[in-house]
Amino acid sequence: MQHRLTASPPFSPWRRRVRGPLAALAVAAALGLVPVPGVSAQIASEPVVSQPVASGPVASATCPELFQARAQVASVSPAGDLVLADGTVLRLAGLAGGGAGTAVGWQPELAARVAGRDIAFAADPARDRYGRRAALVRLEGEAGTLQHALLRAGLALARPELLFLGCLPSWLESEGEARRANRGLWRSLPLDAWDIEAIRAQQGRFTIVAGRILDVGKTNRVDYLNFGRVWRQDMTGRVESEGRAALEAHGHDVAGLAGRWVRLRGTVFEAGGPAITLRRAEQIDLVVDPPGMRAGRGAKGRDRPTGDE
Repeated sequence: MQHRLTASPPFSPWRRRVRGPLAALAVAAALGLVPVPGVSAQIASEPVVSQPVASGPVASATCPELFQARAQVASVSPAGDLVLADGTVLRLAGLAGGGAGTAVGWQPELAARVAGRDIAFAADPARDRYGRRAALVRLEGEAGTLQHALLRAGLALARPELLFLGCLPSWLESEGEARRANRGLWRSLPLDAWDIEAIRAQQGRFTIVAGRILDVGKTNRVDYLNFGRVWRQDMTGRVESEGRAALEAHGHDVAGLAGRWVRLRGTVFEAGGPAITLRRAEQIDLVVDPPGMRAGRGAKGRDRPTGDE
């Protein structure tokens, strides 16, 4: 049986912390921030705001400030990746949202802006299963990164990413500008946690859901942030051991989220009702009670059998 907790202390985030200067140096080296022979002069990045937004946690990794690599963009794929003249494919780190299928909504605007242009970037040397390198990118001669430009325009959402967590506070600030102005994706976001059909329509996609957590259900392995009374159909935030450790690492208890208004960001999946799994603290933000936002269908969550884990 799931034990319901109705306490209302604070909350917190993520597990993997950079420990000491050696770890910070390792991250810098991985991102290509250490000078290498044959690489042209360094370009200083725009100042990154070190303070988190009011509702967000402090990221533990550093944000790249040196853009040593240079290249020319040949094209932009439907997925919004930059295909360089030498065949390298860069994925814009820390962005998600928009579009249908594997396409992204920002592709047309990005292609019009960068195709044929020279860029400077800081990239993870490792490639993902699609052969892409995650990168922080700016156009030559421009001060801001492409990430900040797309977020301010409301064309993308900020997504916590391990090697770029230090960039998240400034990304959230840029995203906040679009949210307050109702630009782009923010004309329909955040999704109301009570609007189950709208959330289900985003299954398999990264989105943002806002609402009041009615209670927190606890089992041995999983904590459930219940936004509604009927767990088999209402919205749920799922906190497994990794997410729980992340919250506790920032000095917060999952039980303290009961009764709080929050924004969750993550990929929607079906678990009886729609759900988002929280693995990092940066996926949850406290929000001021939004006027007119419905909190769910009932006053308390229903027991959830541990077999549903």
